[in-house]
Amino acid sequence: MEQVERQPHYPRPVRGYALDAAAKLEAASPHFLLKLLFSSARLRQSFFAFAAESYLDRPRDFLDRVAQYAPDVLHGLEHLDPIAQVARALILMKPRRVIEALFGSCPDGYLGLLARLGCDPQYGKETYRAAFGLFADPRNRHRAKVLGQLPGRITAEHIAVMAGLDDVLLHRAVLERTKPAEVQALNTFAEMIADLCNATPETIKHSLDKLNVGTKGVGMDEWAQGWLGRQVRLPFDPPIPASDPDFKLCLGVELTSLGRRFRNCAGQRQSYTFLGERLIYEWIRPGETAVLELLRLTSGGETKWVCEDLLGRANRRVSPELAASVQAKLDQHGILYQSLTRPSVEKLAMHRLLDHTAPFAWDGRADDADDANGDADDANGDAAIEQMLGELEQKVHGQEVA
Repeated sequence: MEQVERQPHYPRPVRGYALDAAAKLEAASPHFLLKLLFSSARLRQSFFAFAAESYLDRPRDFLDRVAQYAPDVLHGLEHLDPIAQVARALILMKPRRVIEALFGSCPDGYLGLLARLGCDPQYGKETYRAAFGLFADPRNRHRAKVLGQLPGRITAEHIAVMAGLDDVLLHRAVLERTKPAEVQALNTFAEMIADLCNATPETIKHSLDKLNVGTKGVGMDEWAQGWLGRQVRLPFDPPIPASDPDFKLCLGVELTSLGRRFRNCAGQRQSYTFLGERLIYEWIRPGETAVLELLRLTSGGETKWVCEDLLGRANRRVSPELAASVQAKLDQHGILYQSLTRPSVEKLAMHRLLDHTAPFAWDGRADDADDANGDADDANGDAAIEQMLGELEQKVHGQEVA
């Protein structure tokens, strides 16, 4: 039978706070560091957990715990000083006993996790106790299960993310795509879609199941943006009541539809309406149609809305008559605006003199040119384009519903 040559076991360095602790133990008990350099990943990680708990500042406390969970280890060490006793105990104790002395127990799966942390100390000392909480607390059983679904090495970031995510977001795809700094934003977003999109834990889980696992360099932004089209309400009362027959508030997928029908960028405003920063309204009174964009302004506890845009199809200016009608309605609802109506001849003359252009500046010659060009374009191609966009909208809407 051919003998298999055993691979050499190389020493692995110790760094950071773990090296400081190992140096103190080495000074009290020679060759402790040499033992640590050649130890397995599981044994090294159990020592790193000890170093993270800072028991070298109170060695008697740790020795009392060792006496409780592994009393035979301390037999014959009474003549040594406390630091030397700690060093000898760490050399003689198995990783399970070390963890029991540190945390009071060693739950199933925790030693396996330590082995998957690699051979280096975790940069955050809190990592070991946070990981212990995932396995020791029965309420975190699902968190530990999701953490165990990760292939390969587990990092301190994985543990921090899994400890901080809300229950509704516990999913392998989320764990793989999320950094600790993003956890709070994801938790807040999950609460928002439950309120604004009627999302249930079941629908959120179903949407997470559609994400690919085993990905690298991919964030949760695409998943989050997919929920924007499902918005059905605002987090506050809208500035124009739903009972007003002339305005229609557009949210979620309605913005996409509005953008297709009016050939504008309304579909790109979903995040603004979701966060309540800007609102898009459609003027639906029979006759000329238009789109309004309102900006939210706050001062202390007071909130005001200002109309920043009033445009027709393809971002064309609306007629002065429609502008006057919209302005009268905005006055009723206390919404601010710059003048939407055509300025007087004197004001137009002053604007030309100063080369001044306002967001709703009116130029009769430009309006006439736009109208003439628009009429020709409408006659030549708008009907076909509208039909194509309508068919596309129906198709896409059917896919979104499915």
